[in-house]
Amino acid sequence: MSELNLGNALFEGFNDQNGLMICGYEWGWSKEDQAKEPEEASIDYSIQCTFSNKALRYGEQAKQWRYDKAIRKWFSLWGHPLNENDLGTDFDKSIVQTNWAYSCNNNISDYSRFLEQDQIDNFITHIEQLRPKVIIFMGRNLIDLLRNEKVWDRFTSIAGQQIEPLLTVQKTEYDGTRFKVFFNNFENCKVVCLPHPSSSRGLSDEYIKLFKPEMNAVLSQFKQEKGID
Repeated sequence: MSELNLGNALFEGFNDQNGLMICGYEWGWSKEDQAKEPEEASIDYSIQCTFSNKALRYGEQAKQWRYDKAIRKWFSLWGHPLNENDLGTDFDKSIVQTNWAYSCNNNISDYSRFLEQDQIDNFITHIEQLRPKVIIFMGRNLIDLLRNEKVWDRFTSIAGQQIEPLLTVQKTEYDGTRFKVFFNNFENCKVVCLPHPSSSRGLSDEYIKLFKPEMNAVLSQFKQEKGID
């Protein structure tokens, strides 16, 4: 297996194959998070950690990273809380975090750069090597990138053919900003595309919680097929 761009460790039999992939745009803390970081943080990447508990590798400050913190809360809102103690449960070990691109930035002004060949190659390499059963995209535009003609055939050659049309869900009963959430099922993989957790203006936990029925179905099926609680 070639070197991958991952935020947490791989655990054999859990997230190294057929796991749940959390995928954002690219690496990068918010400016607020960067300001809290030591100027020269020394990270020992040999230390095992789950997405749920990155503090094991990155230090206590990892518990406050806005992007990760929001995602951990979302899993709880959907009825599938993550375990932040030590290496957690089999479910925690089944999650792998990566990004579409290998680059690092805290501001995206041009999404077309994610369709550059090396960035597409980065994404496809992770799909090919990890073969996730569920991909949760964290960012509205990621579903459009996936369905771009430069990406689609390469992705479906691994994930299998689309077995249901792209489903767009918007909770109209909510009075605030109503973000769209996308569901796309393939022969070997389910894809969910959510708003970006830390940069979607107007996004509320209350709105995300309204997707509990859909997300509970996805996560419960994943656990059942994986044989974990």
